[in-house]
Amino acid sequence: MKFVIDNNLLRQARSVLSKRKELYWIVGGAGSGKTTISRVLAKKLNIPLYDMDKHIYGDYHTRFTQERHPVNKAWSMAENSLAWMLDMSWEKFNNFNQAALPEYIDLLVEDIKEMEVDTGVLIDGGISNPALIAQVIPGDQIVCLVASGQSSVEVWEANEERKAMKKMIYRLPEPEKAWQKFLEFDRRITRMILEECELNDIPVCVRNGTEMVEELSERVVQILGLQ
Repeated sequence: MKFVIDNNLLRQARSVLSKRKELYWIVGGAGSGKTTISRVLAKKLNIPLYDMDKHIYGDYHTRFTQERHPVNKAWSMAENSLAWMLDMSWEKFNNFNQAALPEYIDLLVEDIKEMEVDTGVLIDGGISNPALIAQVIPGDQIVCLVASGQSSVEVWEANEERKAMKKMIYRLPEPEKAWQKFLEFDRRITRMILEECELNDIPVCVRNGTEMVEELSERVVQILGLQ
């Protein structure tokens, strides 16, 4: 089965989101600091924070329809959604992510349309293909965070919240094989996010292990031109 990117959903989303000059999106691989920085910026700038992961793994599941969101409907209806994805090759998994994203954006637009056009919104992560995001909002409203020198293993074993993913994977058949595949997917996603940002002129902000959150948030503010 090949998943199809619905370009019509992207066009519809662009007609809505392109009008919002105060909409910003923080992207990056797992462990890059997206959520921490997004929370700091939302408070600093006094604008609503939209957590894409929270919606994707939460209320979106009750809103997916076969007509508009067939890719995610298949995911949500799988007996074990995690096993369903880890059973894919990288090529198919990447195809799934690309095709799923316009459907996520479609539901994002439903929520954004409820807000006044001049209301600022900061979106936290939730995507692995920023090239598609750049089709619906300008690249200078997106920032990619990169954590230098951090391996996928270190990211997913950094704290109890992230370790929960490994525990779920270890309930699957052939758990070590599934875990190694998950880590490989994670490495590829992180590389791809950076590559797509560089190819689409999306600003990249590299953080190091000694930089304070406040310092990094100030750099992101500068990149977005919000000072």
